[in-house]
Amino acid sequence: MKHWMPLVAGALMVPETVTAFGFSVYGEELRTALSSSPEAPVVPGPVPVSGFAAPVRVEPAAPPVLPPAVAQQAVRDLFATHPVKGVTFAPGTASLVGRGEDVRRSPASVLRNVSGSVTLVAHAWNGETASHRCDALALERAGLLRQYLAERGVSSTITTRVVVDPVWGPPADFGPQIDVLVS
Repeated sequence: MKHWMPLVAGALMVPETVTAFGFSVYGEELRTALSSSPEAPVVPGPVPVSGFAAPVRVEPAAPPVLPPAVAQQAVRDLFATHPVKGVTFAPGTASLVGRGEDVRRSPASVLRNVSGSVTLVAHAWNGETASHRCDALALERAGLLRQYLAERGVSSTITTRVVVDPVWGPPADFGPQIDVLVS
C-alpha cells in the first residue's frame, strides 16, 4: 500500500514518462492492490455454449382497436372541445380557418386504430366560388384531409362525399366544414 500512493500523486503532478516508469516497477503490486476480485484463470480453446438461451424477441403490443361507435364518439367529443361541427375552411378556398388546423391534427390519433371505415363529408356553400363549382372545391378539401389522415397513419378505408349547402352558414360556423363519420 505504501508504494502506490506516491504513484497516484505523481500521476497528477509528474510527467507521463516518470509515471510510466513507476508503473513498470510497481505494476504487479498496483494491480493486486487495486483489484477487488481474484484474476480469472485463462481457459485455452473455445468457450462451451451449453446452457445458452437464445434471446427472446418481444414485439411491441398492438394498440387497441377502437370499434366504430367509440371512434365516432371520440370524434364528436373532439369537435365539441373546439366548438366546431367539423374541420373548417375559409369560404372559397381550401385553406383551413378558425380552429381548422387544431381540429385536423386530432382526428388522426383517434382514427389511426379504428376498426371501421371513415367517410369525410365535405360541405361547400352555394355561391362560394365564382365558377359555381362548389362541389369541386368541396372535393378538393376532402382530398386534402384524406391525404393528411393517410400520412398520419390512418389505414382505414377513407371515402369522401360532397354536400353543397344551399345557404351560407352563420359566422359562428367559421366556414364550410368537413364532417368525419366512422362506420
